[in-house]
Amino acid sequence: MKLTTVAKFYAVSFSFAGIFWAILALCQVDFSSIIFFLTAYVWHLAIVTPGLKESVLKNNYRFSFLTVIVKANHYLQLFINLKRIPFSSSLIRAISPALFTFLLFIVGGSGNILFTLLGSFCFELVYLIVKKNTKLYDMPEFNPLVHINDPGIQPVIPNEEISRE
Repeated sequence: MKLTTVAKFYAVSFSFAGIFWAILALCQVDFSSIIFFLTAYVWHLAIVTPGLKESVLKNNYRFSFLTVIVKANHYLQLFINLKRIPFSSSLIRAISPALFTFLLFIVGGSGNILFTLLGSFCFELVYLIVKKNTKLYDMPEFNPLVHINDPGIQPVIPNEEISRE
């Protein structure tokens, strides 16, 4: 049985998520902290999943949280230009889950930004190591030292935003 690229991507990514979850559980970390860790980990997983961005932006998922994740990362990649900083794409991807956790902390009084950043770091580390050492992720020329303005499908701007420009 031959797995597709996306299936391999999910198998490796979720295997490492399970390993990280087990390590945190064995260290007796608070459950809510583990949830913030996994939220950031899965947030990054959603952003770099092969073909997901094109699928989300092509279809009209207006009230999907996945659409919010993909569009937020897309706009951050467009507006923040850190081409000379190593691993700038990873840093930009880490902004949106950290902001989400910060908003949860402000509004609800609970949120652990440290574990959110740790989840972001762990996913990016796994992504970098696996991408560098294998041809598992069938994506064109990966260089984590170069900032990539994603040339994918542009998000559809609602009519209200177009009229203001």
